[in-house]
Order: sequence, then structure tokens, then C-alpha cells
Amino acid sequence: MNQTDTYSTLHRDYAFADALREIIEQLDANTGLVYLLADDERTLRTAIVAGAQPTIFTMPEQVDVGDPYATAAAFRTGEMTMAGFPTPHSPDLKLASRVPFPYSVVSVPLDTPAGRLGVVTVIWIPPRTRFLYARQVAWLVNRVTSLAGALAALAATGVSMRPGNKPALLPVYRRGVPPAGTANFGWGLPGLPGSTEVSFMYQVHQLAAELNEAASVNEVMAVTRKRIMTPFGARSFLVSTFRDGRLWVAGHSGYPTVALRLLHGSAADPHRPDADALLKHTSLFFEDRTTLLASYPSAVEDGVEAAVFLPIVMSGCPTGVCTLGFDRPRTFSSQERAVSMMMMDLLGPALERASLGESARTLAESLQKKLLPRDLVEVPGMVTTARYVPAPSTAGLGGDWYDMVPLSGGRIALVVGDVEGHSIESSVVMGQLRSAVRAYATEGHSPGAVMVRANRLLNELDTDLMATCCLISFDINSGLAEAALAGHPGPLLRTPDGFVHSPQLPPNVPLGVEPEATYGVRELTVTPDTLLMLYTDGMTESRSLDTALWARTLLKPASASLEKLADHLLEEATTHGTHRDDVALLLARYEGPRPGPNRRITRKTFHRHDLRAVKAARQFISDSLHTWGMDQMIDSFQLVTSEIVTNALIHADSDVDLRLREYPDHLRLEVRDGDPTPPVPASITLTDDTNEHAEHGRGLIIVDSLSSEWGNSPSGRGKTVWVDMYNQ
Repeated sequence: MNQTDTYSTLHRDYAFADALREIIEQLDANTGLVYLLADDERTLRTAIVAGAQPTIFTMPEQVDVGDPYATAAAFRTGEMTMAGFPTPHSPDLKLASRVPFPYSVVSVPLDTPAGRLGVVTVIWIPPRTRFLYARQVAWLVNRVTSLAGALAALAATGVSMRPGNKPALLPVYRRGVPPAGTANFGWGLPGLPGSTEVSFMYQVHQLAAELNEAASVNEVMAVTRKRIMTPFGARSFLVSTFRDGRLWVAGHSGYPTVALRLLHGSAADPHRPDADALLKHTSLFFEDRTTLLASYPSAVEDGVEAAVFLPIVMSGCPTGVCTLGFDRPRTFSSQERAVSMMMMDLLGPALERASLGESARTLAESLQKKLLPRDLVEVPGMVTTARYVPAPSTAGLGGDWYDMVPLSGGRIALVVGDVEGHSIESSVVMGQLRSAVRAYATEGHSPGAVMVRANRLLNELDTDLMATCCLISFDINSGLAEAALAGHPGPLLRTPDGFVHSPQLPPNVPLGVEPEATYGVRELTVTPDTLLMLYTDGMTESRSLDTALWARTLLKPASASLEKLADHLLEEATTHGTHRDDVALLLARYEGPRPGPNRRITRKTFHRHDLRAVKAARQFISDSLHTWGMDQMIDSFQLVTSEIVTNALIHADSDVDLRLREYPDHLRLEVRDGDPTPPVPASITLTDDTNEHAEHGRGLIIVDSLSSEWGNSPSGRGKTVWVDMYNQ
């Protein structure tokens, strides 16, 4: 070597590449690595990794000199070291746990006159069935010795023999047809070097990209189906999470229902393959059912022939397991095994992130619901309903609220407000402000005075948030109302003749802006059968039309059902995810100053653990209808009441509020509970297996057949199931 020549680490790495390419081809290996000693003198780090994808992406990038692995042992002893061969030449050595498949390994130290630089490591996947021939060993030692000589010469010119900050990667593809009996299963084009390997990594890349966009557990499961189950040609997949010593089904596709019931929530027993794979941090591949049962005789019958059990481990802690099922016997190549575990490394964090996000959202929504009224006050002469929907981009937190406050003298206050922002602070301030407005109104202050006091309170709180509000104090007996705004959209009124308008109210400043602000009030006269709509700006923020002209159009057609009208308005405001803000809506229909003989209301509440509640509810219905002179409707209403109250007590785990309301031409039954999940009727044509777990669904079919109309409406903290029956 000419002393005037200039050399760099690039020349060193080219020497590594030439040596590794020769070693892989000569010894029919999968992967070759050169580890160099790092500056800390305690760590061996990869300078170059050569081989085929995806194996090269699973190799340990760093090995401590004291680790019980072949690479570290060869560096410590200065002798060729091996592991993973049928004859245990070094029984005290382990295979690297990070590598997701069995393998054989040989490591040879890189010795120069100036000292030991590192190690050359060669890996075979699957493991060799016998040790290397003597001539192969001699050739390998000679090739590494030759490499060491070249490195010594480079080092003499000042080239660094320390590893860089990242390893160089050298793809080495073999030309030829896969061995007999090896199936390709659609991974690239056989015989074209690199096609299969790049096809594997394409799926890994696509999986990573789509998991990054998955925001919920359901979306993560949809990506799992598309990017893991389908590319592997599996018939089914099942993902379970590990919690409290048990495995809980997080998502599945194509898996038998009977098997799901047996697996969901069952103990992580090492006698079952999925749990054993998770507890041992080891992937299990079974090419046929016979092989599986030989190792796990008590495995659940899931109707699949071949199966794969892939542990999901994060930071060394068991997180979950992914099961792939195949409808026929199947072999699994080393490349597929490597890719499957790489996919689990991506699936684990995505699943945890989605789970944490849903938990946070559930907690936030629970907090939000606790700050909203449990239900609206029912008063003779006025029918009301309300809706609340958080912004889709938030964690369920917001500052919108609605309320109905009973006042003395047959009056009632209707309130809708909005604290700015979508945070815990917004929700807390909303709760304080709602309580204050409620308290001031209950004390008998006029709407303007309530706003003045609420404004002073908000200015005194330790917050920079402002709020808007609309408050209407309504006299049921006279139809007279006083309305005040605090920078909030004005209410909409639909008169009996179908005319929709927004009264001209003083806009005033929002709460929390000017401590000494005053708030103008306007009196309104409301005629019977007038509909009032109070709402927050989330209903209209995505629309450029002034004064909610879209709402005027929707309110114009008369609607017998206030619940359906509320659902319609909300659907228009939130369809296609166009709303970016919270939405609060309060509808009130003024029926007239006097209830009259056809506007009676009665109610009863049952405790969540009252075992006699259903019987008491039936008796309550019987007594009420008999008192109203409607004995002909008792049987139907008793049956409907039994079904709905039973569902509420079993599935909501909350107190149940029962209300019966009379209209001129029909009766309405309302059952309110604390579970927002809507009831869904189950078809009686389902399989016996499904029907066994759908008793409540079949009960709702009875409700559907007996009622003139029925539905479900979300309330502040749960839902209301309502049933209308017309007078016979």
C-alpha cells in the first residue's frame, strides 16, 4: 500500500462488504455482521450488516462485551465461538432474545497486531442441521484473518476502527428458485433476486404508515386485518391484550364466536398456546392442527388448521398476543417469521396508544357528563329535550352546557352556554359557571341580574377563559318570557303557523371580559305550541349563513316528535365530521298555560339494585292508567315497561327513572338510565349461539311490535328510551 495514498472509513467498509458477501455466498448463510469495539471499550456495535431483507433488520445492533452471546464470547476469548447447532459446542451461550426466530451463529474475532478490533458474526436461518465442515471452518478463519490484515494496514494510515453512529446495510440476494417444498405465498416473484425481500418490507412500511394514522382500537384492528392478516393469507386473526393475569380480546376478524367467548377474559395459562407465547416472549408457529395439539392438547377448538401465535412485548413487558389462523396446513419461512415479529413491534405501540387514547376520552366524557344535568326537569305545559356532542378532535372535553332550572311561581329557566376551549380547565370552569347560573336563577334574579353576577364570578376565578350564555326565564302560566344574552347566538322560535324567527335581543359582551358589564334584557310573549331552540355555535360554525338559516329551514316543517327533530338537527350539524366545536342543543315546546285533562305527567324512580323494580314499575303503570281512565291500555304498557326497565336495570347499572306523560292523542312512556349505549333490537332469525346472548335485543322486538313509535335519545348522563302509543 502506497504511503502517499489517502484512505478513510469508506475504504474500511468496502473491505467489510467484500468479505461479508464472500462469506454469505461461500457458506450459504443468511446474514453476516461486523461488530467493532466502541469508544467505551465495553460495547460491540455493528459497523455493517449484510444479508437479505427482512433478516438484516432484526439483528442486534449492539452487544455488551459481557453478554452470554457468541459475538461477545468470541471477543472475550479470542476464539471462534458458535451457538444454535445440534452439537452444543458452547452450551453456556444463549441466542439473542431480540432475534424473533431460531438460528445458528458462528463468531470469529478480528485480531490485528495492534489488538482486537471486533468480531465477524455469521448467521444461518433456519438453524443448520449439522456443524460446519472442517474445510468450511478453515476457509472462514482464513477469510477473517485476511480481512484483519487489510484492516491493520488501513489503521496504520490513520483510518478509525471504531464503529460509526449507524451501521451500513448491504443487501445480498440469492438468485434461483426456492427449495422444493417451500411455498412463496404471494411474496414477490420467485427467482427474481430481491423481489420477495422487498415485498416483505413493503408490507412492513405500509403497516407502519397506516398504524400511525389509526386513532382508535377499532381502526388499529382494521389495519391489522388489512396489513397483517390479509398479506399472510390468514383466514382469521385475534388480538388479545394482557391485563391482570388475563387475556382480553381487543379485536378479531373471522374468528369463531364460540372460541371468542372461551378466550375472552380467561387466565393466561401456559397450557394454552397464545398465553405461553406471550409469557415466554416466543413466537409459536404450527404448520398443522396435529402439531399444535401435540404441544397443547387443551387448545381451544377454533376451526383452523395452521396457526401462529405472536407475542406483543413492549420494553420487556408482555402486552398482548396476535393469533393468525389458516384454513389449511401451511409452512412458514424464516422471512415470514422475521416479518411477523417486526409487525408486532409496530402493532404493540399503536394498540397501546389507541387504548390510552380511548381510556382518556372515556374518562373525559364521564367527567363532562357529570357536569351536565342528569335529566331535564319535566313541567306541565312544556316538553323539552337536549343533546350534547363533543368536538371530534378533542378528548371529549369541552365547555358547552345546557340546563333547565325550575323556578317559583310556575316559571322555568332555559339555559345554554359555552366556555371557550377544549380542556380540563374549560370543563371545570363550565361546571362552576353552570352551578352559579343555576343558583342565581333559583334565587329569583332576573336574567340580566343573573348574567351580571355570573360575569363577576368568572372574572374573579383564576382563569383567562371567557364564556357566552343564553338565558330565558319563562312563565308557564302566562307565556311571558325574559331573555338575556352574553355574546351568545340568540334563540330561534317557531310559531304555530310555521314562522321561524330569532328575536332581536341585545347581544351584550361575553362573560369574563368586563367585570362591571351590564346585560340588557328583552321581554317575549310566547304563544301555545311554539317551539324554542337554544344552541351553541358548534351547530353553525361550519356554515357561512347568518343567523342559522339552515336551522330555520329544518325547523319549518312541523314535527310531532321533539326527539326526532333534535336528532335531525344534530345530524345536520355533525354529518361527515364537519363540526370542529362542541355542540349543545336545547329544544322546548310550549304547550300552553294550563295542562288540561290531556297533559298529565307522573313519574317514579327505581334504585339500580332494587330486585322488585320491574314488578313495582308494572304496578305503577297500572295504577296511573287506571287513575286516568285508560284501563284498555294497561296490558300493552305493562309489557313494554317490563322489557325496557329490565334492560335498563341489567345493562345500565344505574338508577332508572320512569315517566308517563299524556298527550291529547297518545301516551308517552320514558325510561331514563345512565348508560349512553343505545338499545338495538336483535333479529329472531339469528343463530342459536348468538340468540343465547341477545335476550335484551329480542325484548325490544316486543316493544317495537306494540308501540306506535319508539326511539332512543341521549341525555346529559345517559339515555332515554321513549315509547308512544296512540289512544285506542
